[in-house]
Amino acid sequence: MSKNQSDIAYEFLRQKLLNRELLPGTRVRYGPLGTEIGMSATPVREAIGRLASEGLVELVPQSGAIVKQPTRSDALEVFELREAIEPFAVAKASQLIGVRQLKTMQATIDAMQTILKQVTSGETTGTQNASPFDQADLRFHLTILESVDNRRMLKAVGDLHLLTEIIGIARHTYDADILEMTIEDHTLILDGLKLRDAEAASKAMVTHIRNSRQITLSQMSGTERPIFPLTN
Repeated sequence: MSKNQSDIAYEFLRQKLLNRELLPGTRVRYGPLGTEIGMSATPVREAIGRLASEGLVELVPQSGAIVKQPTRSDALEVFELREAIEPFAVAKASQLIGVRQLKTMQATIDAMQTILKQVTSGETTGTQNASPFDQADLRFHLTILESVDNRRMLKAVGDLHLLTEIIGIARHTYDADILEMTIEDHTLILDGLKLRDAEAASKAMVTHIRNSRQITLSQMSGTERPIFPLTN
């Protein structure tokens, strides 16, 4: 078995998590997944071990691997780490990001706007569009990290965002207000980057992360959403 097979299985499983094909509490079966990918269960088991070390799945005795059911403590830790890393990254990106990357970020906002219009018109629901909206959100944030050219930071933030999405599976209502707020937050971050204004981009990122954290915690506790946007 080559290391490459383990890497393929790892990326395949991460994508399934992002696509909401493996929901929190779902048992991950090595054999069927190996068959689906076209490999033995061994590289799948190794890939799941990597996901467990990243906090995305849990290895439960006699039950195997189960997609992690996030707790309030998990959510707090994830957002604390994101707030520690991403404002710094976007400030640095403001001096390094290129035109192509800015266009990529604008394209993700355009995709989100299309989804918002569909939800607002009643053509689709936010929940139906949760996966493409999440993927556009992830691409927006990872493009910032790619422009900084810090491989370890990119991996760390990518993992934090995947955890954010897994947490969100259990709590996001994806109504028009939440979609619109996310788009507005992203637009302010992008505006700061276009102006090469490190302070503006960093403040917009802090607000965005705190908005997302407040929605997450309020919906996890079953309480009403606070008033947005939050201030720094």
